[in-house]
Amino acid sequence: MAEAMEAHGWELVPFGAAADCTIINTCCVTARAQADSRRWIYRARRANPDAIILAVGCYPQIAPEEVIALGADGVAGNQEKEAIPAIVEERQQDRGGVIKVGAIKEAARPPDLRVHGFRNHTRAFLKVQDGCDAQCSYCIVPLARGRSRSVPVADVIASLKELSAAGYQEVVLTGIHLGMYGQDLTPRTSLLDLLRRIEEADTPARIRLSSLEPQEATPELIKLAASSQKFCPHFHLPLQSGCDEVLRRMNRPYTGLFFRDLVQQIVDLMPDAAIGCDVIAGFPGEDEQAFDMTYDLLKSLPISYLHCFPFSPRPGTKAAGLDSRVGEPEKRERVQRLRKLGMEKRQAFYSRYLNQTLSLLIEHRREDGQLRGLSRNYLFCLIEGGDELMGNEVQAVMLDVKKGRGVGKIVT
Repeated sequence: MAEAMEAHGWELVPFGAAADCTIINTCCVTARAQADSRRWIYRARRANPDAIILAVGCYPQIAPEEVIALGADGVAGNQEKEAIPAIVEERQQDRGGVIKVGAIKEAARPPDLRVHGFRNHTRAFLKVQDGCDAQCSYCIVPLARGRSRSVPVADVIASLKELSAAGYQEVVLTGIHLGMYGQDLTPRTSLLDLLRRIEEADTPARIRLSSLEPQEATPELIKLAASSQKFCPHFHLPLQSGCDEVLRRMNRPYTGLFFRDLVQQIVDLMPDAAIGCDVIAGFPGEDEQAFDMTYDLLKSLPISYLHCFPFSPRPGTKAAGLDSRVGEPEKRERVQRLRKLGMEKRQAFYSRYLNQTLSLLIEHRREDGQLRGLSRNYLFCLIEGGDELMGNEVQAVMLDVKKGRGVGKIVT
C-alpha cells in the first residue's frame, strides 16, 4: 500500500508526524487485535485532526459501519486494498465516509499487492495465497478473508526472480492457509509442486515458509525441505491444543498423537530444524486435565518456541456460542505457564548451538549498535560489524545466549 501511494505522488512520513492521510491496516483475529486497531484510529485522529484517516483490512471487512463510527473517514476491505490511492482520492473530494468493502467470499483471486522492495527490511515477504476454506470453530478469518485463493505459479516465480534481482537473499512465502496453495487454480496444483518449481528456478538463496497446518506438512514436503539447500529448516505448526476432545471442539482435523509423530518426522530428517507452535489456552471445555495434556505434549517435544494466546470469542464464530467457558484468571494462568515453557524451550534450542558457526543473514542494526542476524534455522544472533554487512549472509560463532537471543562474533 505504501508503494502504491508513493507511486501516486504521496510521501511516507513517520506515524505522528504532520500528515494529510493516515492509513491503518487493521486486524480482528483476536479481541485484543481489534482493540489495538481501534486505539490506532484514535491515535491517528489525535495526531492529525484534519487528516484523512483510512482504515483497511479485516476489521472494516466484517464491520465497516462500526469502524466509520470510530472516526475513520473511509474504510476498505481486504480485496479493495489494491485500490487504496483511488479511495483516498475519492475521500479528498469530500464525499463523506467512504466505504469500499466488497463481498470477500465472492472474490476469485487474491488482491494484487505485489511489492518491489521492503523498506527497512533485508528479508522479503511474498504472499502466494489468501483466504481460508477451513472452518475452525474459533476463527473469524474466513469471514474476513474469504475463500482460499492462490497466486498463479508463473507470477510467484516471476516475483521471486524480481526480488532476487533486487538483492534479497531470503524470501518468506506467506498465506492465510498456505498449505491449500494451488487447489483453486486451473490446472490444479499444490504447495509441494510450487516448492519444486522454486527449487529449480533462479530464486533467492533462502526460502522460508510461514505457517503450515499440521496435516499439510506432508512427508513429501518434509523430504523436499530436508534435501534442499534453498528451503530453510524451519516449520511453524499451529497445534492450538494437545487434547483430542478440545481439538474436536475446535474443528481441527488431527490428534495430539498425529502432531507428536509429525514433529518426530521433521526432527528425524532435519535434526537442526526450528519448530514453532501456536497454542490457544482456555478454549471452552478445556479443563485442567485437557490443559495438562497440551502442556505435557509440548514439554515432551523438541519444540523451539511457542506463540501462546488466551481464547478470545469472536462474534460470528461457532466457538462464541460454546458452553463450559474458562474463567479469565484461569486463562491468564495457563498462558503464563505456556509462555514460561516457551522461554525454556527457546533457551534450550539456542543453547544447542553455543560455540557453533552459523550462517546469519544480517537484518538490521539495533539501537544499541549491534547487528541482528538470522540463521536458516531461525536463530537470532547479535554481532558487531559495519553497515556493509547489512543484507548479506555472514559466518558467525554463537558465544552466549541472553534474553532469548544469541550473542556471537563473525568468523574471520
